[in-house]
Order: sequence, then structure tokens, then C-alpha cells
Amino acid sequence: MIRRSIAALLVVTQLTLTLSGCLSVKAVGSHPEAGPGGGVAVRVFADDGARREGRPGPAGVLGELQRQDGKSWITVFRSLNPTWTVVGLPSGLYRLRFPARLDEVGNIVRLNEGAADVTVKDGAVTEVQAVLDHVSTGLVILAVLTVVVIIYLVLAKDGHEHGIPEPPPPPVPWLADVVFRVAVDLVFVATATPAAAVPAPAVTSHFPAENALVAARRPRVIFSMSEPLRPGEVKGDAVAVLGEASGLAPGQVSYDPEHWWVIWDPRADLAPGDTFHVTLGTDGVENGSGRELEKPVTFTFKTAR
Repeated sequence: MIRRSIAALLVVTQLTLTLSGCLSVKAVGSHPEAGPGGGVAVRVFADDGARREGRPGPAGVLGELQRQDGKSWITVFRSLNPTWTVVGLPSGLYRLRFPARLDEVGNIVRLNEGAADVTVKDGAVTEVQAVLDHVSTGLVILAVLTVVVIIYLVLAKDGHEHGIPEPPPPPVPWLADVVFRVAVDLVFVATATPAAAVPAPAVTSHFPAENALVAARRPRVIFSMSEPLRPGEVKGDAVAVLGEASGLAPGQVSYDPEHWWVIWDPRADLAPGDTFHVTLGTDGVENGSGRELEKPVTFTFKTAR
């Protein structure tokens, strides 16, 4: 009886250790980059198991890449995708942050922020992994020792042979994804450089994700941009949300300058069980140089019944 009580207590301890993870961000390698400058490639994983299996996700986690400028940090890129790569970065010290995520409606939920400094070098892309629910090595060791004690107390007296644990899964392959090339010095060159020579703004990610099944009745639609926009030039009809069965959904468009987001808020519940096609028009937004999107950005999501 005492042995079983101790074993039960240790099981609780082991579970506590396992569930006490935190956000972890670290550089794990690099690969060559043919273009000018260097880059950063990011993969976000829900937990250590997803990282070992090579399953990035979830969508809706805000990643921010900042460049050191003297004593300040300037944000140069943002994305809500679990995988993204940005190239064309001048060499130097950068910082990768994950300050927030979006809930199922599209509201901001602050994270216990993890961050990592990343050195960018010309001709190379630094590979970075972020694990949202990471268990530190020390906790893993303690958890393993706990399991060993449990086995000894509960099973040792039976004298049965136990199999050898399975080997760990193979390393996670580095996945290919869309590569963004940004004008890092846009804020400084916009006044001296013709608009045609400055890259057009681009959508780095969106919420909901492509083909997502959305349970929320009034989900926000968010387009994350590659750079700041002119707030006064984000038009009220920049975003259109069209249901295949329910037709054009009424909503209000706004701009969040802190996160570089174009946001569409529905004015009423979206029809359940419908497929919605979302479009951000080319003339709906402008960057600091007056350039518009090069082409419309569209995606589709579905609402639950």
C-alpha cells in the first residue's frame, strides 16, 4: 500500500514536470543564401513532440524579427504563419520575438514571451526553431528519473522483463516555404528613392489560415503586412468577404499600426456551414512610398455548422 501511494505521488510529480513547459526560441543551424545579404528562416512548433515529428503549427502565433540599431531594436518583419523565411537582410544582430497569438476569434492573447538574438551573415540563412510548450532538459531528466523510480516501486517485484525503449525519432527536416525579401531600410530611403524602386507591400500571412474550419461565429479576418502602411490610405472596402451561400458579409475594415495588420471585423454572425472567400484588393492599402499591392491576395475558410 505504501509503495503504491508513493508511486501515485511520483506520477503526479512527473505529470507536473511534463506540463510545466515554456516558450523556447533558439538558432539550430544555417544554410547558404544566393542573393545579397543574409536571412532568417523560422519554424514554430506547438511542443517538443511536434518538433521531433516535423509538424509546424499552430497558425496565428505572432513572430517579430527586429534589427539592432544602436541601442534600439527596429521591427523589420512580422508574420502569423508557423513557417516563414525572410532574406535580403543586412548583416548584423537581430532579435526574434513571439509576443502574442490569436485566439479562435482573432483576439490578441499575450504570451510569456520568449526571444532569441540571431546573428545574420551575408550569404547565409540562419535557421531558428520556436517551441511554444518546451520542457527544459533538466525537467526531462527529472521526469525520466521519476519514471524509473515508479517502475522500480510498482513493477520490480514482479520480476518481468521490460522491453528496450524505442529510439528517438529522426531529426526534423528543414521545410521549404515562401521566402520574403524585404526593404529593411525602407523608412530611411523612402524620401530619397523613387517609389518605383521601392518594393511594393506584401501580405506575409493571414488569419484564419487557408481552408481553416472556424467555430467562432464572428471571426476577425487579419492580413499581416510586410511593412507599415499609411493608415489614412487603408480603405473601408479594402477587404471583401463573400460567402458561397450567404453572399457578401458586412464588416468594418481597420488598420493596426502597432502590428501592421489590416483587420476586417464582421458586423453580424457569419452563416454556419458556409465557405467564405476573402480578398484584399490591390488598391486597398499603400505603403510609405505610396505603392499598392502588386496583386490581390485571396484565401478561403469555412464556418462550422
